[in-house]
This record gives sequence, structure tokens and C-alpha cells, in this order.
Amino acid sequence: MRLLLCREGRLSLAEPSSPGDALESIKGAERAWLDLTIEEASEAGWLLKLGVPDTALSRALDGRPPNFSFTEGWCLLKLPASTEARILIHRGLSLIFNERLAVSLHPKDVRQPVEEMEEASPRFTSNAAYVAYQLADRVLDDFDDVIERLDAELARLEDEVVEGSGEKELLRKILGRKRRLLMLSRGLWTLKDAVHSLRRASPPFIDDELDSRLTQLCEEADRQIEMVETYRIMASDVINMYATTLSTKLNLSVKDLTVAMLYLTVIATVIGFPNTVATIFGVPTLAEAIETHWILMLLVGSAVVPILWLKSFWNVYKQKSY
Repeated sequence: MRLLLCREGRLSLAEPSSPGDALESIKGAERAWLDLTIEEASEAGWLLKLGVPDTALSRALDGRPPNFSFTEGWCLLKLPASTEARILIHRGLSLIFNERLAVSLHPKDVRQPVEEMEEASPRFTSNAAYVAYQLADRVLDDFDDVIERLDAELARLEDEVVEGSGEKELLRKILGRKRRLLMLSRGLWTLKDAVHSLRRASPPFIDDELDSRLTQLCEEADRQIEMVETYRIMASDVINMYATTLSTKLNLSVKDLTVAMLYLTVIATVIGFPNTVATIFGVPTLAEAIETHWILMLLVGSAVVPILWLKSFWNVYKQKSY
């Protein structure tokens, strides 16, 4: 539990040890920003004493996709969030706020908004709703970091495909990055829709400057969506390149196998040629027609001569292939 308080135009951070201390601090402040984990918020019925509507609190914890609602003078803004392992769509960041109090709720594995609290907008001293802009902007920054990492990973995977290394795990890695890009795209679209809904609702505490900043957020979300779509096409191209590489290697293997079968056929033909000639001329067996030393010389010649010829042919073939 973290608390940002504004008293007489001054901001101060605190970590209340109990809900009672948090209640007292918030009631004595002009503006306040309370940050809780989902687990802490599920047991925070004391928030109702601050005027937070029960419907807004229950919707913030219901695990549904990001959205926006305006109830009893309070806004509920649900945003997606990114973690090291995945993109959280259904259980990301939630913010319940009006012009005086903002309550942010997040899972344990989502980065806490400590930096945002320490560097709160000066506008927070007059309007706590600016927290919505700060959190949405933080989410977009996190998404941008994920996009940059995926860009580098796709470039590295593309090099691995070209070099032909890591064949067993390569396709699985590429498909994993493509799925993450899909989740990024979904998260960005839901974030943009939620912020658009906030702007369309136009609560009385959303002033012109805040509305302008939210508009900039939507434009940044559009830019990131275009980048994600570009990288998704890039991932598909890498998969096609991987399939082409496998097909090329298979064709080369079949080609080498065909050449090997040709060699074996030639060897079998050369070795069997004397018996074939003997049969044509009516000799029952070759051994009866010639002496033993000639048979040995013929066998040696039938083995050595084709091997030497095939070796020279193989060298010429490799030179033409490469």
C-alpha cells in the first residue's frame, strides 16, 4: 500500500501501516492517490468510507476486459498491463478516481507505479484525475519497451533462419513472438478504446488540457498499433523464410540421395557387366572361360576404376553446385 498526499500544494509519499492510518491521512489531505494490489483491494471495504462506490470497486475486481464507466461522480478506467511473461488483458490496471481521490489497483506481477507517484504531475495538486493520464502513459511506455525487445528478437531469429542454426526450437520461438505481438495488438486496441470512452464521457473534472493529453495518448497508441502490425508481418515473413529454408535443404538432400543412387547403379552395372557379356556369348560362367588371375584382375579393376571415376565426377559436381 502506497499513498501520495497533497497538503497545501505540497506532495508527500507515505506507506500507511493500516487501513485506519490510510483513512486518516486521506481525509486530512486535499488530494490523494492510493495504490493497492488486487489482493489488498479485495479486502478493502474501508474504501467505501471514502465515498468510493461499491459498484465501481466490484467492477474493478471482476476480471473483465478493459473498459470505462462513470458512476455517482466517480470514473472507473480499466487498462491492460504488460509483464515479463505476458500481456494482461482481463486483469490489468484499474483506476477509480474523481477530482480529489484516485485509487489504483494492480496484480502483484505488474510493476507498481512508484516512479509515477514520485514524479507526479504538478496538475495533480489541483485535479487528481491527472493520474489517469500518468497511468495510461506508463502502460504505453511499457508496451513500447516490449515492442523494442520483440523487434530485436525477430531480427536475431531472422539471422538464425538465414544461417540455418537452431532448427529444432526456431519455429517455436518465432510462433511465440508472433503470439505475443497478437496480445500486444489486443492490449493496445483495448487501451485506446478505454481512453476514448473516457474522453467521450467528458466527466466534469476532465479539463481541456487533460483531454488534450488523452488525445495524444490515443495517437501514440495508433502509432504503436501500426508498429505491431508491421512486426507481425515481419514474423510471418520469417516463418515463410524458415519453411523455404527447410524445403531447400530437403531438395538438396533428395538431390544428394539421387546422385548416390546413380553411383550405386553405375557400380552395380560395371561389376555385373562381365557376367552379362559371358551370358550373351553363351559362356555358362565367367570363371570357366578365363583363368583365376584374370578373374582377380577383373574384380579389382571393376572396383577401383568406377571408384576413381566417381570421385572425379563428385569433385566436378561439387564445384558446379557451389
